[in-house]
Amino acid sequence: MGYTLVVNPGSSSKKYALYRESTLVLSMRFEQKEEGFEMCTERDNTLQKCEGAEIGGFTNALDHFIDTALQEKIIARREDITRACVRIVCPGTYFQKHQLIDGAFVRKLRSMEDVAPLHIPMALREIRYIETKLMDAELVAASDSAFHATMPKMTREYSLPPLDAAELDIYKFGYHGISLESVMQTIPKVFTDEPQRLIICHIGSGVSVTAIRDGKSVDTSMGYAPGGGLLMGTRAGDLDSGALLELLRAKHMRIFDAQMYLQTEGGLRALSGHADLRTILERRNQGDQKAIDAFEAFVYHIRKTIGGYVATLGGLDGIVLTGTASERNPQLRSLLLRGLESLGIVLDAEHNDIVINKDACISSKNSPVDIAVIRTNEVDQMRKIAERIVL
Repeated sequence: MGYTLVVNPGSSSKKYALYRESTLVLSMRFEQKEEGFEMCTERDNTLQKCEGAEIGGFTNALDHFIDTALQEKIIARREDITRACVRIVCPGTYFQKHQLIDGAFVRKLRSMEDVAPLHIPMALREIRYIETKLMDAELVAASDSAFHATMPKMTREYSLPPLDAAELDIYKFGYHGISLESVMQTIPKVFTDEPQRLIICHIGSGVSVTAIRDGKSVDTSMGYAPGGGLLMGTRAGDLDSGALLELLRAKHMRIFDAQMYLQTEGGLRALSGHADLRTILERRNQGDQKAIDAFEAFVYHIRKTIGGYVATLGGLDGIVLTGTASERNPQLRSLLLRGLESLGIVLDAEHNDIVINKDACISSKNSPVDIAVIRTNEVDQMRKIAERIVL
């Protein structure tokens, strides 16, 4: 019986999972932190241990994962892996669907490397490894923008000449779609009544807010590329075009250099000196003014987006907080939603404080809007995608 390998290379983490049918038998998460890298290993849905990892270990993480599966006799040989699914974060109508990976796909993906420098080069490395060392595995691309293919023209199209937009394929694609698909499947288990008008806030090293009506995306904060939208850990988010042009002129930047600058030197790192929300919250609580200012800017833009989407949806039935930062941190959730009571978003402070890394409603009994924390499970969603594409 074949195994399914799931490969989720994020902007600051890598996650791997091995499934035998629908059963998770091994997973590893490699995460970049302020002090270095951490590797957490899970077997049979039980967290075993987390430990420090060398930078070389982060670079060669997939090799280490496969070697571990072989050494522990989870698989007898590499050929036991018959499916491999890789998360793809890339602008383009071509990439806005789940599909098999072939030579044409890889060439198109390689041509877009400079547009998403935190995601595409890493995905290409993982694909190359699978092609050379897991040659019997069918390769599947799980599109991180497919969920947003339902967005209407008024949100998908920019105010550019239509011929230029079509020729260059410049549209709003949105991301975090695999996470959103995962959350949507859990909503009936958490909410008493499934919300027709819903906002999902994905908060990790990447940040996005999405407006959903009747289960379909109608707008999202990320745009053409995953560096756009809200300010994030290291990503600057939206920047006025005039300011961007002046930055290019004054610093004599090439396009790729500007991309790397905006995606690795911006966001919380630019405002506070740190990219990790946990560190910023700790410093904020200690009275560090830079951390206070950075965090206030961070939550301000999220709240502003939530307010705009309430207007877009014509009201709100439910709001979900997902992503590693909001799943783990009650204080972050409380501060994010503070001041939104006029929109009907009323938190139960005591219940919020005890919800960590589990799915639960955290709204007050008298809250007009249901509030929930739902853990994203991108790797399992990718397993389902792979099984749909490769029977």
